Amino acid sequence: MTELEISIGGRIFSVACDNDEQEKVKEAAALINEEADSIQSQLGRLPESKMLLLSALMIADRLVDVETESKVFKEKSGDFIDLKNKNQELERHRNVLQSDYQKLEILVEKMLSKLEKVSKFNDKKSEIFLNDENSTQQVETDQPKLF
Repeated sequence: MTELEISIGGRIFSVACDNDEQEKVKEAAALINEEADSIQSQLGRLPESKMLLLSALMIADRLVDVETESKVFKEKSGDFIDLKNKNQELERHRNVLQSDYQKLEILVEKMLSKLEKVSKFNDKKSEIFLNDENSTQQVETDQPKLF
């Protein structure tokens, strides 16, 4: 443990702390001193206990504000994460739908190709049938009628 001297509101205090905590204690003391100076500039010289109490209350008030903002931030970040997850899920669905759409396009193209072949085949068959009927009629018309 190390003995550390800090100044708050123009008064010197001696505190004990671990070597690895010295910087943190100095930062905390500077924060309290800033509040104490602000209070003394507004209210004048106060008894030590009252100055320290008001400084602690001012810092506690700021801490409550920070904690409240932190809770709001955590809630919003949770909402953001939920939205991000939903967006990723929608992206996956979109990709699946896009893939299915491409497969359907290929299937429709194959079906149209087959329909076209069938249609051409039917057209040829119809032509042959019509030509056969015409030839039959011609043959019938070319021969003399017996009855």
